[in-house]
Amino acid sequence: MSTILDNGQVTALVKSAAKGEKQAFVTLVNLFRQTMYATAMAVSRNEDDAMDAIQDTILILWEKLDTLRDPRVFKTWMTRILVNCCFAQLRGRKRETPTEDMEAAGQSVAYLERDTSLDVQNAMEQLSKDDRLVLQLFYFEDMSVREIAQVLSVKPEAVRMRLTRSRKRFKQQYETEVRYEE
Repeated sequence: MSTILDNGQVTALVKSAAKGEKQAFVTLVNLFRQTMYATAMAVSRNEDDAMDAIQDTILILWEKLDTLRDPRVFKTWMTRILVNCCFAQLRGRKRETPTEDMEAAGQSVAYLERDTSLDVQNAMEQLSKDDRLVLQLFYFEDMSVREIAQVLSVKPEAVRMRLTRSRKRFKQQYETEVRYEE
């Protein structure tokens, strides 16, 4: 969707979708499609798992949208559901024994927006899923510390601490990437 909607328009879409209007729901999903993909890839680092988590999230959103008390927090609510779905996928993966495609697990995936430099992408891919997630939500999804705290079910102080540590690890990784290429 090329049109950027303000919070009032998104809130109106959420209210309409909560009443069962399918087109409003489709518009919401399309509006947040890139956000969901980038966030899911930041956590899972596997396109198949990310797409499964997004599909699960969309289903949960459709089924539970009428339970959302405040439509203004839709993005935060959606992101929290998505992150939970991603972590559920990862927990399920740990129980599986990989038998094929071992090389694919090591391949890099470009999950950030196109205008993000390759060095930043490579550095992000080397970080832990927790570091990637907090940086993705703060810098690429423009979520506030308070919103991230709600998504991760932690206090804002914990988010600030995670951001500080993640930035430091990112900087170290980024500098290593740049030095390695020179």
